[in-house]
Amino acid sequence: MQHEFYIREFGKIVKGKENLQTSVDAITLSPKNWDFLANHANSNLKDDRFIEIVNLTTLKVKNFVGVITTPNGVQIEILPKIDDGDDVAKSRLTLERMLRVVNDLPFIQTTKADLELKNKPLLEVLIGWFLSCVDEVVKQGIRKDYSRIEAQEKFLKGQLQTSKQFNEPLHRQHLFHIEYDVFTMNRAENRLIYSALMKILEWSKDNENQKLAKHFLVLFDEVSALGYHKHDFLRWSKNRDMDYYQDTLPWLKLILNQQNPFTLKGKDAGISFLLPMEVLFEKYVAKVLNKKLPQGFYLREQVADKCLSNNPKTFQLKPDIAVYSSKGLVHILDTKWKLIENTTHSSGNDDKKKDIKGISPGDAYQLFAYGKKYDVKEVVLIYPKWDKFNTSFSYQLDDGLTLKVAPFYIEAGIIGVIDAIFEF
Repeated sequence: MQHEFYIREFGKIVKGKENLQTSVDAITLSPKNWDFLANHANSNLKDDRFIEIVNLTTLKVKNFVGVITTPNGVQIEILPKIDDGDDVAKSRLTLERMLRVVNDLPFIQTTKADLELKNKPLLEVLIGWFLSCVDEVVKQGIRKDYSRIEAQEKFLKGQLQTSKQFNEPLHRQHLFHIEYDVFTMNRAENRLIYSALMKILEWSKDNENQKLAKHFLVLFDEVSALGYHKHDFLRWSKNRDMDYYQDTLPWLKLILNQQNPFTLKGKDAGISFLLPMEVLFEKYVAKVLNKKLPQGFYLREQVADKCLSNNPKTFQLKPDIAVYSSKGLVHILDTKWKLIENTTHSSGNDDKKKDIKGISPGDAYQLFAYGKKYDVKEVVLIYPKWDKFNTSFSYQLDDGLTLKVAPFYIEAGIIGVIDAIFEF
Protein backbone atom coordinates (compact mmCIF):
# COMPACT_ATOMS: atom_id res chain seq x y z
CA MET A 1 0.00 0.00 0.00
CA GLN A 2 1.28 3.47 -0.92
CA HIS A 3 2.37 5.66 2.01
CA GLU A 4 3.88 8.76 0.35
CA PHE A 5 1.67 11.36 -1.34
CA TYR A 6 1.87 14.94 -2.56
CA ILE A 7 -0.76 17.59 -3.02
CA ARG A 8 -0.71 21.29 -3.80
CA GLU A 9 -2.16 23.97 -1.56
CA PHE A 10 -5.95 24.18 -1.87
CA GLY A 11 -5.98 20.54 -2.99
CA LYS A 12 -8.64 18.08 -1.84
CA ILE A 13 -8.31 15.02 0.40
CA VAL A 14 -11.17 12.61 -0.26
CA LYS A 15 -12.31 9.75 1.96
CA GLY A 16 -12.21 6.40 0.16
CA LYS A 17 -11.52 2.71 0.55
CA GLU A 18 -7.74 2.99 0.15
CA ASN A 19 -4.88 5.48 -0.19
CA LEU A 20 -4.54 6.75 -3.78
CA GLN A 21 -2.74 9.57 -5.59
CA THR A 22 -5.46 10.71 -8.00
CA SER A 23 -3.92 13.98 -9.24
CA VAL A 24 -1.60 16.80 -8.18
CA ASP A 25 -4.59 18.52 -6.59
CA ALA A 26 -6.37 15.53 -5.04
CA ILE A 27 -5.62 12.40 -3.07
CA THR A 28 -7.81 9.70 -1.56
CA LEU A 29 -7.17 8.39 1.95
CA SER A 30 -8.52 5.36 3.76
CA PRO A 31 -11.13 6.05 6.47
CA LYS A 32 -8.66 5.77 9.37
CA ASN A 33 -6.15 8.23 7.87
CA TRP A 34 -8.87 10.60 6.66
CA ASP A 35 -10.57 10.60 10.07
CA PHE A 36 -7.28 11.48 11.78
CA LEU A 37 -6.98 14.68 9.70
CA ALA A 38 -10.69 15.48 9.95
CA ASN A 39 -10.67 15.13 13.73
CA HIS A 40 -7.66 17.45 13.96
CA ALA A 41 -9.33 20.03 11.71
CA ASN A 42 -12.56 19.79 13.69
CA SER A 43 -10.84 20.23 17.07
CA ASN A 44 -8.43 23.01 16.07
CA LEU A 45 -10.38 26.26 16.30
CA LYS A 46 -7.39 28.60 15.86
CA ASP A 47 -7.17 31.09 12.99
CA ASP A 48 -4.09 29.31 11.65
CA ARG A 49 -6.11 26.15 10.88
CA PHE A 50 -4.70 24.55 7.76
CA ILE A 51 -7.38 22.03 6.76
CA GLU A 52 -10.98 22.92 5.89
CA ILE A 53 -13.83 20.42 6.15
CA VAL A 54 -15.76 20.70 2.86
CA ASN A 55 -18.29 17.94 3.51
CA LEU A 56 -18.60 14.51 5.12
CA THR A 57 -16.10 12.95 2.72
CA THR A 58 -13.88 15.83 1.56
CA LEU A 59 -11.18 17.96 3.20
CA LYS A 60 -9.38 20.86 1.55
CA VAL A 61 -5.83 21.96 2.31
CA LYS A 62 -5.49 25.70 2.80
CA ASN A 63 -2.59 27.87 1.63
CA PHE A 64 0.10 26.10 3.62
CA VAL A 65 3.07 24.03 2.49
CA GLY A 66 4.96 21.38 4.41
CA VAL A 67 4.53 17.82 5.60
CA ILE A 68 1.76 15.97 7.44
CA THR A 69 2.06 12.42 8.73
CA THR A 70 -0.66 10.20 10.17
CA PRO A 71 -0.32 7.53 12.90
CA ASN A 72 -0.40 4.85 10.18
CA GLY A 73 2.74 6.28 8.59
CA VAL A 74 1.09 8.05 5.63
CA GLN A 75 3.17 11.09 4.63
CA ILE A 76 1.52 13.95 2.75
CA GLU A 77 3.79 16.53 1.16
CA ILE A 78 2.00 19.84 0.52
CA LEU A 79 3.55 21.92 -2.28
CA PRO A 80 2.94 25.49 -3.52
CA LYS A 81 0.44 26.06 -6.33
CA ILE A 82 2.42 28.07 -8.85
CA ASP A 83 0.37 27.57 -12.05
CA ASP A 84 -2.45 25.56 -13.61
CA GLY A 85 -0.15 22.72 -14.68
CA ASP A 86 0.69 19.47 -12.94
CA ASP A 87 4.50 19.70 -12.80
CA VAL A 88 5.37 18.51 -9.27
CA ALA A 89 9.11 18.95 -9.87
CA LYS A 90 8.54 22.62 -10.73
CA SER A 91 6.57 23.16 -7.51
CA ARG A 92 9.35 21.53 -5.50
CA LEU A 93 11.96 23.68 -7.24
CA THR A 94 9.99 26.84 -6.43
CA LEU A 95 9.77 25.83 -2.80
CA GLU A 96 13.49 25.03 -2.80
CA ARG A 97 14.41 28.50 -4.06
CA MET A 98 12.31 30.17 -1.39
CA LEU A 99 13.54 28.01 1.48
CA ARG A 100 17.17 28.54 0.51
CA VAL A 101 16.77 32.30 0.80
CA VAL A 102 14.45 32.66 3.79
CA ASN A 103 16.29 31.75 6.99
CA ASP A 104 13.97 32.99 9.72
CA LEU A 105 10.76 31.05 9.19
CA PRO A 106 8.29 30.60 12.05
CA PHE A 107 9.04 26.87 12.36
CA ILE A 108 12.79 26.75 11.83
CA GLN A 109 16.01 28.69 11.47
CA THR A 110 18.09 27.51 8.58
CA THR A 111 21.77 26.76 8.82
CA LYS A 112 24.74 26.69 6.50
CA ALA A 113 23.60 23.32 5.20
CA ASP A 114 22.48 23.20 1.58
CA LEU A 115 18.86 22.48 0.73
CA GLU A 116 18.21 20.57 -2.47
CA LEU A 117 14.70 19.21 -2.91
CA LYS A 118 15.05 17.90 -6.45
CA ASN A 119 12.73 14.89 -6.62
CA LYS A 120 13.03 13.87 -2.98
CA PRO A 121 10.00 14.23 -0.71
CA LEU A 122 10.25 17.32 1.47
CA LEU A 123 10.28 15.21 4.64
CA GLU A 124 13.43 13.37 3.55
CA VAL A 125 15.11 16.64 2.63
CA LEU A 126 14.38 18.09 6.06
CA ILE A 127 15.65 14.95 7.78
CA GLY A 128 18.82 15.18 5.70
CA TRP A 129 19.18 18.82 6.66
CA PHE A 130 18.93 17.95 10.38
CA LEU A 131 21.46 15.14 9.96
CA SER A 132 23.91 17.59 8.38
CA CYS A 133 23.60 19.72 11.54
CA VAL A 134 24.34 16.67 13.70
CA ASP A 135 27.33 15.94 11.46
CA GLU A 136 28.74 19.41 12.25
CA VAL A 137 28.39 18.66 15.97
CA VAL A 138 30.19 15.34 15.58
CA LYS A 139 33.01 16.90 13.55
CA GLN A 140 33.64 19.54 16.21
CA GLY A 141 33.32 17.05 19.05
CA ILE A 142 30.47 15.65 21.11
CA ARG A 143 30.58 17.62 24.36
CA LYS A 144 30.90 15.82 27.65
CA ASP A 145 30.22 17.06 31.16
CA TYR A 146 30.53 15.92 34.74
CA SER A 147 27.44 14.19 36.05
CA ARG A 148 26.80 13.36 39.72
CA ILE A 149 26.10 9.66 40.31
CA GLU A 150 24.49 8.28 43.46
CA ALA A 151 24.88 4.52 43.92
CA GLN A 152 25.18 1.68 46.40
CA GLU A 153 28.27 -0.40 45.67
CA LYS A 154 30.64 -2.90 47.34
CA PHE A 155 33.67 -0.67 47.01
CA LEU A 156 34.15 2.79 48.47
CA LYS A 157 34.45 5.41 45.77
CA GLY A 158 34.01 9.16 45.81
CA GLN A 159 32.11 10.52 48.81
CA LEU A 160 30.37 8.34 51.41
CA GLN A 161 26.77 9.40 52.21
CA THR A 162 27.05 8.83 55.95
CA SER A 163 23.42 9.49 56.88
CA LYS A 164 22.16 6.88 54.44
CA GLN A 165 24.91 4.44 55.42
CA PHE A 166 24.07 4.60 59.15
CA ASN A 167 20.43 3.84 58.40
CA GLU A 168 21.25 0.61 56.57
CA PRO A 169 20.49 -2.66 58.43
CA LEU A 170 23.42 -4.83 59.51
CA HIS A 171 23.02 -7.32 56.70
CA ARG A 172 23.54 -4.51 54.13
CA GLN A 173 26.43 -2.71 55.80
CA HIS A 174 28.85 -4.25 53.28
CA LEU A 175 27.27 -2.01 50.59
CA PHE A 176 28.38 1.63 50.58
CA HIS A 177 26.10 4.59 49.81
CA ILE A 178 28.38 6.76 47.68
CA GLU A 179 28.23 9.64 45.22
CA TYR A 180 30.83 10.58 42.66
CA ASP A 181 31.24 12.51 39.39
CA VAL A 182 31.50 10.88 35.98
CA PHE A 183 32.75 12.66 32.84
CA THR A 184 30.14 11.56 30.28
CA MET A 185 28.30 12.65 27.14
CA ASN A 186 24.99 11.86 28.85
CA ARG A 187 23.96 15.51 29.08
CA ALA A 188 20.75 17.31 28.09
CA GLU A 189 21.82 18.43 24.60
CA ASN A 190 23.06 14.99 23.61
CA ARG A 191 19.98 13.26 25.02
CA LEU A 192 17.77 15.46 22.83
CA ILE A 193 19.85 14.72 19.74
CA TYR A 194 19.74 10.99 20.51
CA SER A 195 15.95 11.07 20.93
CA ALA A 196 15.51 12.95 17.65
CA LEU A 197 17.73 10.44 15.83
CA MET A 198 15.59 7.59 17.17
CA LYS A 199 12.43 9.30 15.87
CA ILE A 200 13.66 10.05 12.38
CA LEU A 201 14.97 6.50 12.07
CA GLU A 202 11.32 5.43 12.38
CA TRP A 203 10.03 8.04 9.92
CA SER A 204 12.62 8.02 7.14
CA LYS A 205 12.25 5.75 4.12
CA ASP A 206 15.48 7.02 2.51
CA ASN A 207 18.40 4.57 2.71
CA GLU A 208 21.03 7.31 2.94
CA ASN A 209 19.23 9.09 5.78
CA GLN A 210 18.69 5.82 7.66
CA LYS A 211 22.34 4.83 7.29
CA LEU A 212 23.55 8.20 8.57
CA ALA A 213 21.11 8.21 11.50
CA LYS A 214 22.30 4.74 12.59
CA HIS A 215 25.92 5.90 12.34
CA PHE A 216 25.26 8.87 14.64
CA LEU A 217 23.33 6.70 17.13
CA VAL A 218 26.47 4.57 17.55
CA LEU A 219 28.53 7.70 18.26
CA PHE A 220 26.02 8.80 20.93
CA ASP A 221 25.90 5.34 22.51
CA GLU A 222 26.66 6.65 26.04
CA VAL A 223 23.45 8.66 26.00
CA SER A 224 20.25 7.46 27.63
CA ALA A 225 17.10 8.56 25.77
CA LEU A 226 14.34 10.02 27.96
CA GLY A 227 10.70 10.20 26.91
CA TYR A 228 10.18 13.53 28.71
CA HIS A 229 12.10 16.22 26.81
CA LYS A 230 10.82 19.45 28.35
CA HIS A 231 13.29 19.29 31.24
CA ASP A 232 16.24 18.77 28.88
CA PHE A 233 15.21 21.74 26.73
CA LEU A 234 15.22 23.89 29.86
CA ARG A 235 18.74 22.66 30.67
CA TRP A 236 20.11 23.50 27.20
CA SER A 237 23.48 25.19 27.71
CA LYS A 238 24.04 28.72 26.41
CA ASN A 239 27.77 28.70 27.14
CA ARG A 240 30.08 29.87 24.39
CA ASP A 241 31.77 26.48 24.12
CA MET A 242 28.38 25.04 23.07
CA ASP A 243 27.74 27.53 20.24
CA TYR A 244 28.22 24.91 17.54
CA TYR A 245 25.28 22.94 18.96
CA GLN A 246 22.84 25.83 18.43
CA ASP A 247 21.95 25.00 14.82
CA THR A 248 20.40 21.72 15.96
CA LEU A 249 18.09 23.33 18.53
CA PRO A 250 15.23 24.48 16.23
CA TRP A 251 15.29 21.10 14.47
CA LEU A 252 15.08 19.30 17.81
CA LYS A 253 12.09 21.43 18.80
CA LEU A 254 10.41 20.55 15.52
CA ILE A 255 11.17 16.82 15.57
CA LEU A 256 10.33 16.38 19.26
CA ASN A 257 7.07 18.34 18.86
CA GLN A 258 8.08 21.32 20.97
CA GLN A 259 7.71 24.01 18.32
CA ASN A 260 4.48 25.92 17.67
CA PRO A 261 2.30 26.97 15.95
CA PHE A 262 2.41 24.90 12.77
CA THR A 263 2.71 21.35 14.10
CA LEU A 264 0.26 18.52 14.46
CA LYS A 265 -0.01 17.52 18.09
CA GLY A 266 -0.57 14.03 19.42
CA LYS A 267 1.61 11.23 20.67
CA ASP A 268 0.91 9.14 17.56
CA ALA A 269 1.68 11.85 14.99
CA GLY A 270 5.01 11.79 13.19
CA ILE A 271 6.96 14.83 12.04
CA SER A 272 4.38 17.36 10.88
CA PHE A 273 4.86 21.01 10.12
CA LEU A 274 3.12 23.55 7.94
CA LEU A 275 4.18 26.97 6.72
CA PRO A 276 1.75 29.67 5.56
CA MET A 277 2.66 30.45 1.96
CA GLU A 278 1.80 34.14 2.32
CA VAL A 279 4.43 34.44 5.09
CA LEU A 280 7.05 32.52 3.10
CA PHE A 281 6.38 34.60 -0.02
CA GLU A 282 6.50 37.88 1.91
CA LYS A 283 9.83 37.05 3.55
CA TYR A 284 11.28 35.74 0.29
CA VAL A 285 10.37 38.92 -1.60
CA ALA A 286 11.82 41.14 1.14
CA LYS A 287 15.12 39.28 1.34
CA VAL A 288 15.70 39.08 -2.40
CA LEU A 289 14.55 42.65 -3.04
CA ASN A 290 16.84 43.96 -0.30
CA LYS A 291 19.85 42.60 -2.21
CA LYS A 292 18.70 44.08 -5.54
CA LEU A 293 17.77 47.61 -4.52
CA PRO A 294 19.79 50.37 -6.23
CA GLN A 295 22.49 52.08 -4.22
CA GLY A 296 21.09 54.58 -1.73
CA PHE A 297 17.87 52.63 -1.09
CA TYR A 298 17.00 50.27 1.75
CA LEU A 299 13.87 48.57 3.05
CA ARG A 300 12.13 47.74 6.32
CA GLU A 301 9.67 44.92 6.91
CA GLN A 302 6.35 45.08 8.76
CA VAL A 303 6.48 48.83 9.39
CA ALA A 304 3.90 49.84 11.99
CA ASP A 305 4.28 53.63 12.27
CA LYS A 306 0.71 54.65 11.34
CA CYS A 307 -2.87 53.97 12.42
CA LEU A 308 -6.08 54.45 10.46
CA SER A 309 -7.52 56.39 13.40
CA ASN A 310 -5.26 58.76 15.32
CA ASN A 311 -7.73 59.72 18.06
CA PRO A 312 -7.74 57.22 19.62
CA LYS A 313 -4.94 55.30 17.89
CA THR A 314 -6.61 52.19 16.51
CA PHE A 315 -6.58 50.03 13.36
CA GLN A 316 -2.79 49.87 13.03
CA LEU A 317 -1.48 49.87 9.47
CA LYS A 318 1.36 47.42 8.89
CA PRO A 319 2.53 47.18 5.25
CA ASP A 320 4.78 44.24 4.39
CA ILE A 321 7.68 46.28 2.97
CA ALA A 322 8.63 49.97 3.04
CA VAL A 323 11.37 51.25 0.71
CA TYR A 324 13.43 54.27 1.76
CA SER A 325 15.98 56.55 0.16
CA SER A 326 18.15 59.24 1.72
CA LYS A 327 15.14 61.56 1.40
CA GLY A 328 12.86 59.26 3.39
CA LEU A 329 10.04 56.84 2.62
CA VAL A 330 9.40 56.49 -1.12
CA HIS A 331 7.39 53.27 -1.69
CA ILE A 332 4.99 50.99 0.16
CA LEU A 333 4.91 47.37 -1.04
CA ASP A 334 2.52 44.60 -0.08
CA THR A 335 2.87 40.95 -1.13
CA LYS A 336 -0.01 38.61 -1.98
CA TRP A 337 0.43 34.90 -2.64
CA LYS A 338 -2.30 34.56 -5.26
CA LEU A 339 -2.42 33.78 -8.99
CA ILE A 340 -3.93 36.73 -10.83
CA GLU A 341 -4.37 37.18 -14.61
CA ASN A 342 -3.70 39.84 -17.21
CA THR A 343 -6.88 40.24 -19.27
CA THR A 344 -7.89 42.15 -22.40
CA HIS A 345 -11.48 43.14 -23.11
CA SER A 346 -13.44 45.36 -25.49
CA SER A 347 -14.26 48.92 -24.40
CA GLY A 348 -17.34 49.20 -26.59
CA ASN A 349 -15.57 50.11 -29.82
CA ASP A 350 -12.61 48.57 -31.59
CA ASP A 351 -10.23 49.53 -28.78
CA LYS A 352 -8.98 46.87 -26.44
CA LYS A 353 -8.48 47.62 -22.76
CA LYS A 354 -6.05 45.80 -20.51
CA ASP A 355 -6.94 44.90 -16.97
CA ILE A 356 -6.06 42.41 -14.25
CA LYS A 357 -8.40 39.70 -13.03
CA GLY A 358 -8.21 38.45 -9.47
CA ILE A 359 -7.19 41.52 -7.48
CA SER A 360 -9.37 41.78 -4.41
CA PRO A 361 -11.06 45.16 -3.87
CA GLY A 362 -10.00 44.80 -0.24
CA ASP A 363 -6.35 44.66 -1.31
CA ALA A 364 -6.77 47.85 -3.34
CA TYR A 365 -8.49 49.61 -0.41
CA GLN A 366 -5.70 48.47 1.88
CA LEU A 367 -2.99 49.89 -0.38
CA PHE A 368 -4.98 53.13 -0.77
CA ALA A 369 -4.99 53.53 3.01
CA TYR A 370 -1.26 52.81 3.16
CA GLY A 371 -0.53 55.38 0.49
CA LYS A 372 -2.56 58.12 2.14
CA LYS A 373 -1.39 57.52 5.68
CA TYR A 374 2.28 57.08 4.80
CA ASP A 375 2.13 59.97 2.30
CA VAL A 376 3.78 58.30 -0.68
CA LYS A 377 3.12 58.72 -4.39
CA GLU A 378 3.21 55.04 -5.31
CA VAL A 379 2.08 51.84 -3.65
CA VAL A 380 2.84 48.42 -5.13
CA LEU A 381 0.96 45.13 -4.94
CA ILE A 382 3.28 42.18 -5.62
CA TYR A 383 1.94 38.84 -6.87
CA PRO A 384 3.87 35.76 -8.06
CA LYS A 385 4.63 35.79 -11.76
CA TRP A 386 3.20 32.97 -13.87
CA ASP A 387 2.12 32.38 -17.48
CA LYS A 388 -1.03 34.52 -17.21
CA PHE A 389 0.55 37.37 -15.25
CA ASN A 390 3.99 38.51 -16.39
CA THR A 391 3.78 42.30 -16.92
CA SER A 392 3.27 45.20 -14.56
CA PHE A 393 0.09 47.25 -14.52
CA SER A 394 -0.90 50.60 -12.97
CA TYR A 395 -4.07 52.19 -11.61
CA GLN A 396 -4.50 55.87 -10.78
CA LEU A 397 -6.21 55.78 -7.39
CA ASP A 398 -6.13 59.50 -6.65
CA ASP A 399 -4.55 62.68 -7.98
CA GLY A 400 -1.32 61.99 -6.15
CA LEU A 401 -1.40 58.22 -5.66
CA THR A 402 -0.66 55.42 -8.12
CA LEU A 403 -1.20 51.71 -7.49
CA LYS A 404 1.21 49.49 -9.37
CA VAL A 405 0.64 45.74 -9.68
CA ALA A 406 3.89 43.86 -10.29
CA PRO A 407 4.89 40.23 -10.95
CA PHE A 408 7.63 38.69 -8.84
CA TYR A 409 9.93 36.39 -10.80
CA ILE A 410 10.66 33.57 -8.36
CA GLU A 411 12.42 31.55 -11.07
CA ALA A 412 14.68 34.26 -12.50
CA GLY A 413 14.99 37.12 -10.05
CA ILE A 414 12.84 40.16 -9.43
CA ILE A 415 13.21 42.35 -12.49
CA GLY A 416 9.45 42.73 -12.81
CA VAL A 417 9.19 44.28 -9.35
CA ILE A 418 12.28 46.46 -9.81
CA ASP A 419 10.90 47.84 -13.08
CA ALA A 420 7.56 48.57 -11.41
CA ILE A 421 9.19 50.55 -8.61
CA PHE A 422 12.03 52.39 -10.28
CA GLU A 423 12.19 54.20 -13.58
CA PHE A 424 15.72 53.67 -14.96
